[in-house]
Amino acid sequence: MTAIGHPALSILMIGCGNMGAAIANGAVAHMPAIDITAVDPDVERARQLLSSQAPVEVLADFEGLNDRNFDVCILSVKPQHAEAALQAARTNLPDALVISIAAGIPLARLRAATPGLRRFVRVMPNLPALAASAMSVGFADQDAVSERDRQVVEDVFGAVGTFCWLASENEIDLATDVTGSGPGYVFAFTEYLQRAAEQMGFPGDVAQQFARQTVIGAARLLEQDPRTARDLKVAVTSPGGTTAAGLAVLETPGALPTLLVETTAAAAGRAAQLANVPQ
Repeated sequence: MTAIGHPALSILMIGCGNMGAAIANGAVAHMPAIDITAVDPDVERARQLLSSQAPVEVLADFEGLNDRNFDVCILSVKPQHAEAALQAARTNLPDALVISIAAGIPLARLRAATPGLRRFVRVMPNLPALAASAMSVGFADQDAVSERDRQVVEDVFGAVGTFCWLASENEIDLATDVTGSGPGYVFAFTEYLQRAAEQMGFPGDVAQQFARQTVIGAARLLEQDPRTARDLKVAVTSPGGTTAAGLAVLETPGALPTLLVETTAAAAGRAAQLANVPQ
């Protein structure tokens, strides 16, 4: 990650739950000369989630901010609270870059809620941000957001994994049908791999160890090896061997290839429904 060339960048984190704390921890660990203040009603929980090495000030409400102004605001509250929270903090953000990670809230709604603010970016990280291994996707209006703003976004979310810009805001929901929901599918696969090992007669704790480390090891190989997933699959599959026999079941028509297409389509359909639900 390339560090930004701006001393004492001040960041206001609105909401410091699991995701907010993960972002704060990553930013403090990897970005020089930043100052993070978090506002969260559950101060004790926020402090527990934050690393002991992260010098983040946590306040219970916006009144504690007094007349302080911030360079960047990361909006990480539940979607139903996003607009109200941003309105409550707007006097502290006169010239701030606002980065929203509130799922399903388009930038147009945030602009309408806070007419005085103009620089908005929408980012969706996924749960592996908690392990600094997120796949985050983002969109920014070209006209309102500068190259330096974009670098700030890349630095913040690069500190908790990998970041990718998207060409349109509509792609946010499409991408998160894969990146946001995808970890759940991997966890489900691991759960059922463990169950299969148990049905073969292995004790639960041993079966769990088998399944977890197999998935962790395969993921790490994907990370470190430049070959594609398909190439690695071929590499582990001897013709006529045990893996080939298992894949013959997993990859039959109607099995994994079709299931994953249907799975992501179902997630996309639900995302569209949620986008039309009044907040």
